[in-house]
Amino acid sequence: MTSSKSSSDNPYDEFIAAVKLVSGEEILSMVMVIADDDDKIIFDNPIICEEIRSRGGKGTPVGYKFEPWMRLTDEEVFIVDMDRIITISEIKDEDVINTYKNIIASGFTREHPELSKEMGFINTVEKARDILEELYKAEDASKDPKDAL
Repeated sequence: MTSSKSSSDNPYDEFIAAVKLVSGEEILSMVMVIADDDDKIIFDNPIICEEIRSRGGKGTPVGYKFEPWMRLTDEEVFIVDMDRIITISEIKDEDVINTYKNIIASGFTREHPELSKEMGFINTVEKARDILEELYKAEDASKDPKDAL
């Protein structure tokens, strides 16, 4: 990985970057800038990053959602004109870099842990519905007992 255009051995500069497009999209991608042609940039495995906020929507985000930039293609490399880009910022945070690499390596498959009884009660929809119905029909626990002293 090179971070300097001055190297004559390497014709391009390659790094993981956050890119803001004029469309408003924020993309996380391996970026390659061709030293000979500043009018275009290459995105390798670009992903869209969206903030997930709590219902109030104020304060810091509770997480981030990552999706493929282009959902209906199997292509991994895209060429974009520089006039479609507002800004590019190289990512140096190792957590973000590792997250990006893990997402690309997994192919956007979610990793779910194996369910077990230790994680909580596992039930069918019908049994859960019956339990909730019994709770709903039960006498309210917040009422004073009939036999109060």
